[in-house]
Amino acid sequence: MRRSMQKKSTSQGFSLLEVLITILLITVGVLGMVAMQGRSIQYTNDSLHRTQAAILANEMIEIVRASPTTATDGNAFYFTAQLPSSAGDCREIGNAFLMEDQVGCWGNKVRRLMPGADTDAISGQYYVCRTTAEGACGAGSALEVQIAWRASGEQCLLDADGDNEICTYRVRTQI
Repeated sequence: MRRSMQKKSTSQGFSLLEVLITILLITVGVLGMVAMQGRSIQYTNDSLHRTQAAILANEMIEIVRASPTTATDGNAFYFTAQLPSSAGDCREIGNAFLMEDQVGCWGNKVRRLMPGADTDAISGQYYVCRTTAEGACGAGSALEVQIAWRASGEQCLLDADGDNEICTYRVRTQI
């Protein structure tokens, strides 16, 4: 007597529908993380450029403050639209044209650090001047410095006005 034993298969697994839904959810999550990573890189670049702009603006303010008699003289240290440049070696600056050379070397540094500083659209955004009111160059006891650069993504992240592709940093201080 043989008994035939038939066992019912009770193995449980995943159905094809469950596997497809899981793959869909994982794909959506991975795509979200990739998009977030791209935006994070854009914010990091923008933060780097804003920090460099703040450092450069403070350098210019200190150049002006280093020579207080020249700083209050007429139109000293005024420039707009065209970044100054120095043809000489910026490692050693002589006493003959000390302030002009320092400002020129500062302009060279801006060109190296800020993206697009030499393009016409961006170089038109630079200025250093004495002022009494924000954005109004002229006589006054305040010094205003504005630095501009090309946005690292499709637009500037913090600037709400003006051209979205050109970011600006402006600081005013008493001299």
